[in-house]
Amino acid sequence: MVRTIRRRCPLVLFVMLQVLAGAGAASAQSPGANAPVDHQQILSVNPITSMFKIFNAEYERKLTPATTWGAEGSFLNIGGFDYRSANVLVRFYPQRVALTGFFIGGRAGVHHVAVDVDNSVDAPSASFFGAGIDIGYSWLLGPKRNVGVSVGLGAERLFGGTLSGAALTIPSLRLVNIGIAF
Repeated sequence: MVRTIRRRCPLVLFVMLQVLAGAGAASAQSPGANAPVDHQQILSVNPITSMFKIFNAEYERKLTPATTWGAEGSFLNIGGFDYRSANVLVRFYPQRVALTGFFIGGRAGVHHVAVDVDNSVDAPSASFFGAGIDIGYSWLLGPKRNVGVSVGLGAERLFGGTLSGAALTIPSLRLVNIGIAF
């Protein structure tokens, strides 16, 4: 029995080395998140939340090899609840390949909330200033790496306004944004 194990060890070792070498060669054929991209900007939307009448669009542009700046707008109107926001954002990509890979960022903007469930003239509404952070991950896919997909989450602290019952901190959730890089 010991002889059988000794005979099979070199074969098992040979097969394992072949599998590892093949995996390394396969991963070397596609550009990773650390490969630089020629694109300077990306325009994206969230198609999933659009089906629920929650619309957002985002524009992001390279500032340096590791940072981007951008603008984002959101709109929601469901059952008399109206929410609109406009934000500017700055993101840092630690792997120094802006527009792709892990990012952490800051955002600031204006939020407007109105509640009008009975179509009254005196419906409460308020505007807030917000500032917060977000983290996420972005991929550039396709042969030209011009199809963008990103996910992330964050939170914004709201200041000002007089709408009673409003939360002071709101989440920002990117289920999935899909866009085009150019």
